[in-house]
Formats: sequence, C-alpha cells, structure tokens
Amino acid sequence: MSYAAISIFAVGFLLAVLVAFTFVEDRRRNAFLLPIWVLTLAATLNWAWIFEWGAGLSTALVGNILATQVAFGGLLLMFRDTIRLTIVLGPYLLLALLLVVWSSTSVAEVSLLNGISVWLLLHIAGSMLGYGLVTVGAIAGFATILRDRAIKQRIRNRFLEQLPSVSSTSRIELLGLSSAEVLLGLGILFGVGAEYSTTGQFFEFTHKSLFSLLAFVLIGALLYIHLRSGLRGRFAARLGLTAYLLVSLGYPGVKFVTDILIS
Repeated sequence: MSYAAISIFAVGFLLAVLVAFTFVEDRRRNAFLLPIWVLTLAATLNWAWIFEWGAGLSTALVGNILATQVAFGGLLLMFRDTIRLTIVLGPYLLLALLLVVWSSTSVAEVSLLNGISVWLLLHIAGSMLGYGLVTVGAIAGFATILRDRAIKQRIRNRFLEQLPSVSSTSRIELLGLSSAEVLLGLGILFGVGAEYSTTGQFFEFTHKSLFSLLAFVLIGALLYIHLRSGLRGRFAARLGLTAYLLVSLGYPGVKFVTDILIS
C-alpha cells in the first residue's frame, strides 16, 4: 500500500471515529472530540502536502475537504459550540473523501502548480478558504433547519440532541458567511488580477466566475438584511444553503460535468 493510500485511509478512519464519538453519552464528549478533530486536521494536512494538485474534480474536492476543516477550526476558536456540528460535518467530509477516491481513479489530472502566478495562487487560496467557510455556514444552516423543525413538531431523538441550539447554529452560520464574504471578495479581486496579467482583460465570464459572483451577491444580501432587520433562522439558513449550492456548482460542479459526464 502506498503512502498516499495510507494517508487517505488515516483521514477516513479519523473522520469515522470523530462521527462515532458524537454519539457518546458523556459530559466530557466534547473534550474528546477536540483532540480527535486536531488529529484529523493534521492527517488531512499531511495528505494535502503529498497530494498531486491538478485542475480537475479530485483537486476541487480535496481543496474543499482541507478548506472546510481549516474554516471549522477557525470558527471553533471563536465559538466553542461549533464542535457540536461534527455530527453533520463528519459525514459530509467522509462522502467528499469517497468522491475523491472515486474521481482519482476515473480521471487523470494535469498538474496545476507548474508555472502558477502569484495572482492565481492568491485567487485559489482565497476562493478555497471562502468555499470552506460557506460550507461550514451551510452545515450550520442545515442544523438550524433540523433543530427548528424538531422544536415546532416536538420531535426528540438522539441525533438532534447532539446539535447546537438554534441560536448557536444561527450565530455560527452568520459568522461563517460573513468571513466567507470577505475571502470570496478577495478571491474575485485576485482572480481579476490573474486574468489581467495573463490575457490583458479584467474579467472573463465563465460558469465558475458567474456562480461565484452570484454566491457573493447572495451572501452580501443576506448579511445586509440581517444587519437591517436581524434576519436569522430557517429563511437565512435556506439562503446560506443556496449560496453553498452556487459555489459548489461554480467549481466542483463544472469539473464533474467536464471531467466525468462529457470526458
């Protein structure tokens, strides 16, 4: 077994352990979750270090897995209740990991790092981190919808009880989306710089740029309405999920179509 395969297995195993620990009925559960998550992040960083970065679907997925974990860690430092989203975040990352394994065996990628410009590198970094923050914000929004529905319908089950409260998930979502708005904006600006340095044009309308702009505008509108009227809850959560869908269509979605469906 190659070192790369071992690295992928380690990430998957730790993610599975992380999800399993969310069901432990122990007041000290969160104290166990934190060190396991740190180990998972370390394993992901190690995997990303040896990963052959390209311009295809597997690279988009690995980038999202890494950026989502980094974003999750940043939000966790600011709001400790974020750790309770692990019960939703873990399965999401496991699914993304399985898609990486599948796409890696389906499509050969062209190396991305050969001759890359500083502008493009900054664009990729800003966009990836923004995507990660949108992902965590969308997961928090999804948790808000689940919790709110459970309260209104008086549903009690073990899964829902592991999630943060509605007020906590709303706060995490808005914190993640406001941070994502800054990074997505920087990513767009750096993308303009990269485009101008390469072609002499400031902007080129592609599926990726269009979906990214739509997500940026939608998140900006959500944050503006929240500042003006205090909007939160299920409606804000749906807008956050829509923003995640737009960003996902912008890069992984396009790569899935070009690399898998029409390759």
